[in-house]
Amino acid sequence: MFRLIGNVSKKVYYEAENASDLNRWRLDNFINDSQYEAPEAMVIVKANYIKSKKEYLNDLLNQGKFEEYRKITMGDSNRDIEVYGSGKDNSELINRRKKIEKLFRQGVTNTAEIASEVQVARGTVNHDLKELRKTYPELRQKRARS
Repeated sequence: MFRLIGNVSKKVYYEAENASDLNRWRLDNFINDSQYEAPEAMVIVKANYIKSKKEYLNDLLNQGKFEEYRKITMGDSNRDIEVYGSGKDNSELINRRKKIEKLFRQGVTNTAEIASEVQVARGTVNHDLKELRKTYPELRQKRARS
């Protein structure tokens, strides 16, 4: 799919499956008395434009491709430290967040139940879930109950 787009206004004048059809339409519509008279300079571009990184990431979330989303947003960083420790190399914190995430993914959404299971305060569970949602967008869909 190709588009004929105005160079300044970015207005789409015509779309066609191939560039030759588009060029034929351009010539048929803008040649008057053997002179080419277009309203502005135009460019032929492929219709599959490059999305911004934010649009691409949102599409991945909408499609449920969470692993690919994490690969792009996290890069080569250490997964455990980045996801569970918020940049801190604290094994106790990392293990606690892993337990909270595991329980939450199993369907335990009551923060009081999670807190008693992990043996921490409910405020800590809420804070950890908030931190986990930054990296695991699928957890945003499930909301914890107090």
